Amino acid sequence: MSKNSLTNSSKSIMEELLASQPQKLSTLHRGQEVEGEIVSISDKEIVLDLGTKSEGAIATREIPQPVLKDLKVGDKLKAFVSMQENEHGQVVLSFDRQSIAMRDMRSSGRGGFRGGKSFRGRRPMDWSKFVSARNQKSKLQGKVIEVNKGGLIVEAAGTRGFLPNSQVGFELLSKSGEGMENLIGQDLTITVIEVDQNNNKLIFSQRGQVSDEVKKKLSEFKKDQKMTGKIVAVLPFGLVVDVSGAEGLVFISDVSWDKVDDLSLDYARGDSVEVLILGLDEELGRLNLSIKQLKEDPFTKAAKSYTPDDVIKGEVLSVSEQGVTLRLADEVEGFLPAAKMNPDANYEVGKTVTLLVDSIDTIRRRVILAPFVTSTAGLIYK
Repeated sequence: MSKNSLTNSSKSIMEELLASQPQKLSTLHRGQEVEGEIVSISDKEIVLDLGTKSEGAIATREIPQPVLKDLKVGDKLKAFVSMQENEHGQVVLSFDRQSIAMRDMRSSGRGGFRGGKSFRGRRPMDWSKFVSARNQKSKLQGKVIEVNKGGLIVEAAGTRGFLPNSQVGFELLSKSGEGMENLIGQDLTITVIEVDQNNNKLIFSQRGQVSDEVKKKLSEFKKDQKMTGKIVAVLPFGLVVDVSGAEGLVFISDVSWDKVDDLSLDYARGDSVEVLILGLDEELGRLNLSIKQLKEDPFTKAAKSYTPDDVIKGEVLSVSEQGVTLRLADEVEGFLPAAKMNPDANYEVGKTVTLLVDSIDTIRRRVILAPFVTSTAGLIYK
């Protein structure tokens, strides 16, 4: 069989697999906020399982770089419905409602954009003031108007921009003890770090606003130091921890080696917690902390039991255009790339299949797999 025939067969089996997934009946409307699980990431787009009959697609260029760089398959991501269906049958998503309104403005020929709404007869939004603020590193006054898992939507000079969690200073975080919603309405000082008029992207930061007193306090700590702290806030994206009078942040990805969806199930305000100092962020006035780094990565140990060409079994968890994700022994994740899929095999969710170990991906912490196929001569190939 030729390489092209194999490729076409793989595509055909993939289309059949995707088509065979259970049909979901939920309907969506334009502007609706949705949350989905990331099933694939490419240079152009991120595909989400929305729990509807169609997957959602959001262009990577719409997502702020500080948020995009931390996203991985399996993560949850919130977005807004821009179009109910495109030519590929996908729900088109936008990272914020402002992008949807800007598209409306462009398509209708209307000018002006302010606070997420377009207005007839007004001039287009003046981006020059934000370009100037970025170039001169000048400070602007803003107000938090929305919160999401990725960060805060902040309005400054009548225009909405995004303040990623990675750019939020300790002073604002310290006000989030009862939850992120308490930050809505908070006034804050920000700087502009990215202006992209073509993609309607405006990114803010709180870096560079730390007092000498706070910097002096941070200097008392050292990288790789083990400390005990008290949790002062449990947020969707991490834990705010008081460490001997200094504010620290443990991002959700640094809480456990296992995937964590809801920190509030295991942590509460006032809990004591052991942390490792990963670094001192003087620009934001906070300690970068980790809990999981105090323990050995269980994947490191489990991966030692897998060697290339081992024959193993795994349960199919999901099927996407990228390939098949499986659960192996000891809860280790296995992944069969689409290019290696056997067109004659049935990769149905919940089914147990036999595969070969191809390699170990220590970065993504998963075992890369290949099909286990025997010919009539009893030969095994990958």
